[in-house]
Amino acid sequence: MRVLVDASFLILCAEAGRDFIRLAEDVIGEPIEPYVTEEVLNELRSIAGRGGRRGQLASIALEIASRMNVIGGGDRMPADMRLLQEATRLKAAIATMDINLIRRARSLGIPVISVGSDMRVIFEGVRL
Repeated sequence: MRVLVDASFLILCAEAGRDFIRLAEDVIGEPIEPYVTEEVLNELRSIAGRGGRRGQLASIALEIASRMNVIGGGDRMPADMRLLQEATRLKAAIATMDINLIRRARSLGIPVISVGSDMRVIFEGVRL
Protein backbone atom coordinates (compact mmCIF):
# COMPACT_ATOMS: atom_id res chain seq x y z
CA MET A 1 0.00 0.00 0.00
CA ARG A 2 1.25 3.47 -0.88
CA VAL A 3 1.23 5.92 2.02
CA LEU A 4 1.97 9.64 1.91
CA VAL A 5 3.57 10.74 5.18
CA ASP A 6 3.19 14.26 6.54
CA ALA A 7 5.46 16.30 8.82
CA SER A 8 3.42 15.70 11.99
CA PHE A 9 3.66 11.92 11.59
CA LEU A 10 7.42 12.06 10.93
CA ILE A 11 7.99 14.31 13.94
CA LEU A 12 6.03 11.86 16.12
CA CYS A 13 8.24 9.01 14.85
CA ALA A 14 11.29 11.07 15.82
CA GLU A 15 9.88 12.06 19.21
CA ALA A 16 8.69 8.57 20.18
CA GLY A 17 11.72 6.83 18.67
CA ARG A 18 9.41 4.33 16.98
CA ASP A 19 8.96 3.31 13.37
CA PHE A 20 5.21 3.77 13.11
CA ILE A 21 5.31 2.97 9.39
CA ARG A 22 6.50 -0.57 10.12
CA LEU A 23 4.02 -0.87 12.98
CA ALA A 24 1.27 0.20 10.55
CA GLU A 25 2.26 -2.69 8.27
CA ASP A 26 1.37 -5.07 11.09
CA VAL A 27 -2.01 -3.37 11.58
CA ILE A 28 -2.85 -3.25 7.86
CA GLY A 29 -1.37 -6.65 7.08
CA GLU A 30 0.59 -5.63 4.00
CA PRO A 31 3.84 -3.83 3.10
CA ILE A 32 3.80 -0.04 2.98
CA GLU A 33 5.55 2.06 0.34
CA PRO A 34 6.16 5.37 2.13
CA TYR A 35 6.18 8.60 0.11
CA VAL A 36 6.90 12.17 1.13
CA THR A 37 6.24 15.31 -0.91
CA GLU A 38 8.74 18.08 -1.50
CA GLU A 39 6.37 20.41 0.41
CA VAL A 40 6.58 18.21 3.52
CA LEU A 41 10.38 18.18 3.26
CA ASN A 42 10.39 21.98 2.98
CA GLU A 43 8.11 22.24 6.01
CA LEU A 44 10.48 20.04 8.03
CA ARG A 45 13.53 22.04 6.86
CA SER A 46 11.82 25.24 7.99
CA ILE A 47 11.05 23.81 11.44
CA ALA A 48 14.58 22.40 11.75
CA GLY A 49 16.04 25.82 10.93
CA ARG A 50 14.28 27.39 13.92
CA GLY A 51 16.24 25.28 16.41
CA GLY A 52 15.04 24.20 19.82
CA ARG A 53 13.57 20.82 20.69
CA ARG A 54 11.06 20.88 17.84
CA GLY A 55 13.84 21.82 15.43
CA GLN A 56 15.90 18.84 16.60
CA LEU A 57 12.92 16.54 16.11
CA ALA A 58 12.39 17.96 12.61
CA SER A 59 16.05 17.23 11.80
CA ILE A 60 15.57 13.62 12.87
CA ALA A 61 12.31 13.50 10.88
CA LEU A 62 14.25 14.63 7.80
CA GLU A 63 16.64 11.70 8.30
CA ILE A 64 13.67 9.34 8.47
CA ALA A 65 12.15 10.92 5.35
CA SER A 66 15.43 10.49 3.45
CA ARG A 67 14.62 6.76 3.23
CA MET A 68 11.25 7.42 1.57
CA ASN A 69 10.22 7.98 -2.03
CA VAL A 70 10.08 11.72 -2.77
CA ILE A 71 7.34 13.27 -4.90
CA GLY A 72 8.68 16.52 -6.32
CA GLY A 73 7.38 19.04 -8.79
CA GLY A 74 4.56 20.60 -6.81
CA ASP A 75 3.00 23.86 -7.81
CA ARG A 76 4.06 25.48 -4.53
CA MET A 77 0.73 24.70 -2.92
CA PRO A 78 0.28 24.21 0.82
CA ALA A 79 1.65 20.87 2.06
CA ASP A 80 -1.74 19.51 3.15
CA MET A 81 -3.40 20.35 -0.17
CA ARG A 82 -0.58 18.60 -2.01
CA LEU A 83 -0.88 15.51 0.19
CA LEU A 84 -4.61 15.28 -0.53
CA GLN A 85 -4.03 15.80 -4.25
CA GLU A 86 -1.29 13.18 -4.48
CA ALA A 87 -3.16 10.67 -2.29
CA THR A 88 -6.10 10.91 -4.68
CA ARG A 89 -3.85 10.63 -7.75
CA LEU A 90 -1.82 7.69 -6.42
CA LYS A 91 -4.74 6.01 -4.65
CA ALA A 92 -2.68 6.21 -1.47
CA ALA A 93 -3.39 6.60 2.23
CA ILE A 94 -2.12 9.52 4.31
CA ALA A 95 -0.18 9.10 7.57
CA THR A 96 -0.74 12.14 9.77
CA MET A 97 -1.39 13.39 13.28
CA ASP A 98 -3.01 16.61 12.00
CA ILE A 99 -6.70 16.48 12.94
CA ASN A 100 -7.70 18.96 10.22
CA LEU A 101 -5.93 16.90 7.57
CA ILE A 102 -7.54 13.74 8.95
CA ARG A 103 -10.99 15.33 8.63
CA ARG A 104 -10.35 16.51 5.07
CA ALA A 105 -8.97 13.10 4.04
CA ARG A 106 -12.01 11.36 5.54
CA SER A 107 -14.37 13.67 3.63
CA LEU A 108 -12.59 12.74 0.39
CA GLY A 109 -12.60 9.02 1.15
CA ILE A 110 -8.81 8.84 1.56
CA PRO A 111 -7.63 6.20 4.07
CA VAL A 112 -5.77 7.59 7.08
CA ILE A 113 -3.06 6.17 9.34
CA SER A 114 -2.57 7.91 12.68
CA VAL A 115 -1.38 7.07 16.18
CA GLY A 116 -3.58 7.14 19.28
CA SER A 117 -2.66 8.58 22.66
CA ASP A 118 -1.76 5.03 23.73
CA MET A 119 0.81 4.92 20.87
CA ARG A 120 -1.16 2.32 18.90
CA VAL A 121 -1.42 2.69 15.16
CA ILE A 122 -4.93 3.45 13.88
CA PHE A 123 -6.00 2.73 10.30
CA GLU A 124 -9.25 4.21 9.00
CA GLY A 125 -10.72 3.75 5.58
CA VAL A 126 -10.79 1.23 2.82
CA ARG A 127 -7.60 -0.27 1.43
CA LEU A 128 -7.17 0.92 -2.11
